[in-house]
Amino acid sequence: MSSTPLIMGIDSSHLKGSVAVSRGDELLCEIFFDASDTHSATLLPAVDVCLRFAHCEIKDIDLFGIVRGPGSFTGLRIGLATIKALAAVRKRPVVTATSLEVLAAAFPYLSSEVVPLADARRGEVYMGIYSSKRGLPSAIIEPFSVRPEEIPSMIKKNCEGPVIFCGTGIKKYTEAIEPEISAGTRYSVLYGSVPRASLLIAVTRGRTQVEYGKLSELEPLYIRPPDAKLPDSTYLNP
Repeated sequence: MSSTPLIMGIDSSHLKGSVAVSRGDELLCEIFFDASDTHSATLLPAVDVCLRFAHCEIKDIDLFGIVRGPGSFTGLRIGLATIKALAAVRKRPVVTATSLEVLAAAFPYLSSEVVPLADARRGEVYMGIYSSKRGLPSAIIEPFSVRPEEIPSMIKKNCEGPVIFCGTGIKKYTEAIEPEISAGTRYSVLYGSVPRASLLIAVTRGRTQVEYGKLSELEPLYIRPPDAKLPDSTYLNP
């Protein structure tokens, strides 16, 4: 691996995904794609375009990064399978981050806590609380699922003063957190409504790497069971 590694980051945790390539701290290219068709149809073409604009090939990548969740169950599976395959072919290590800490990374060096809220469907959001006082986010509370009406009490219990909200859950459940906004809580969806692969690379810099021989141990972070379930065995074996 070179002294200034070439890093590829992939996020497929939301319907809006992204791929980025950087050399050290220098971002060479970042591509955003709409996965409403399917992640399987859009992710690899985005990887190919990003590599071409970064003027490199997959064989040149020294390190891969992936958002492992929480988020779209299908997107997480496809993203992780893709990154494992790319890393396995080149025998390269992988680093991971959660979608919520990548969202929080859009707000560095703030005195207020950052509260990412990602739409989890089923009337719930994925929520975490982060401090970004030192730049990159540090988890005060790791990702968990919660009903929107419980958010104000979670904020009061775990945060001091105003907070920064971000993420897709804000757009969908503004009404539920209106008490916090009315009480003077700062509120933003201008940045960080979805995770960015370039911020993933920044968040994972210096993080422990999963080496090639242990890639099979990488699993998505679902928080709760997937919506899709296998058929009951009685139907499979009457």
